[in-house]
Amino acid sequence: MIDRLRKDVLNLGEIGRQVTGGISRPSLSEYDVEARKYVLKTFREAGLRVFTDAAGNMIGVRSGEVESPIVTTGSHIDSVWNGGMFDGVLGVMGGLEAIRMFNDDGVRTKLPIALIVFTDEEGAFSSLTGSSYFAGVLERQALYDLKNKYDGRRFGEGVTRIPREGYMERFTRPIRAHVELHIEQGPVLEANRVDIGVVTGIVGIRWLNISFKGRQSHAGATPMNMRRDPAIPLARTTLKIREIALKHGDMVGTTGHITLFPNVANVIPGEASLVADIRSLEAADLEDAVGRVVRSAKIYAKRENVDLEYSIPQKTEPVNCSPLVIHTISKVVEELGYSYMQLPSRAGHDTQNMAKLTGEVGMVFVPSRGGVSHAPEEWTEWEQAHRGVEVLRKTLIRLANQ
Repeated sequence: MIDRLRKDVLNLGEIGRQVTGGISRPSLSEYDVEARKYVLKTFREAGLRVFTDAAGNMIGVRSGEVESPIVTTGSHIDSVWNGGMFDGVLGVMGGLEAIRMFNDDGVRTKLPIALIVFTDEEGAFSSLTGSSYFAGVLERQALYDLKNKYDGRRFGEGVTRIPREGYMERFTRPIRAHVELHIEQGPVLEANRVDIGVVTGIVGIRWLNISFKGRQSHAGATPMNMRRDPAIPLARTTLKIREIALKHGDMVGTTGHITLFPNVANVIPGEASLVADIRSLEAADLEDAVGRVVRSAKIYAKRENVDLEYSIPQKTEPVNCSPLVIHTISKVVEELGYSYMQLPSRAGHDTQNMAKLTGEVGMVFVPSRGGVSHAPEEWTEWEQAHRGVEVLRKTLIRLANQ
């Protein structure tokens, strides 16, 4: 019930809490290990059979009348640095609460239901690390060679620290459908005073690194018409990214990281670089946007007589949610009497990788106060969170009995 859910989320919210009020629980850290032990205990108490694969993904299985295929749910418990306590955690502990409610009511399902805790969704090693391995996108050796961006340790070293109950190299049961409960992480549901978001798809993402190289020189002694200032094309490119994103209906474009070298007030920089984050539900629009940004950046660089290099370090494709799962969630919400709307997810989720294992994927969103996430102020009211659990519970029953 709601008190059990509140207790679990609050308990996990104390693991890795900083003096700032935020939670820093990167994957395979000592806090992540502690949180995993807590979750493992709750899985056992709920009667789940627990398995751990080579990536440290924890899979708690509730038996059905048959052994396979299986219906899955779940999310992650690792956090960004100084993040919030609901992101990912609600999908795990909310999934557990749904299973507890099955147990309370004596509910049996035709298909088994598995609750998964995916390793490193937030990218201490690589974006969506655990689900990439789970879905077969990432092989073990490549996985174990990944380096932690915080301390430089390899994944293969860190994964040995976590509990490995029911160890198996890879979980291979066929999957019938996958549904993830998550906070929205944006302001749309709250702004529209809606209880539930039925996710239509998850955006694809392109990270675009652009570096402009000019000539470092004295800010006072170098005339304006004799400079090779890389900050000028960088500034123009930043504005172009926004302009291009605004021309596409569902696209967002952000220049979230800028560096100047040597970054001194009285020095014209010798190098200026940016990282753009561009997101859309349309793969063709993403490719078009990246191409237009790069072409524009080259023009701006030429005007200032500076050199340009670029790369695309992260590339994920958009995923459409299943019409079957969208319909099932929508019918459940209507029957429960909650208000809802359909909307895309503009953040990445492990569900994107699960779509590689089954075409039947979907997500349930609940409101985020003020649209804030990845911050200490991240908050979802307990009543809203529990509405999401109710929707998840009934959706899982229907998918597992089809």
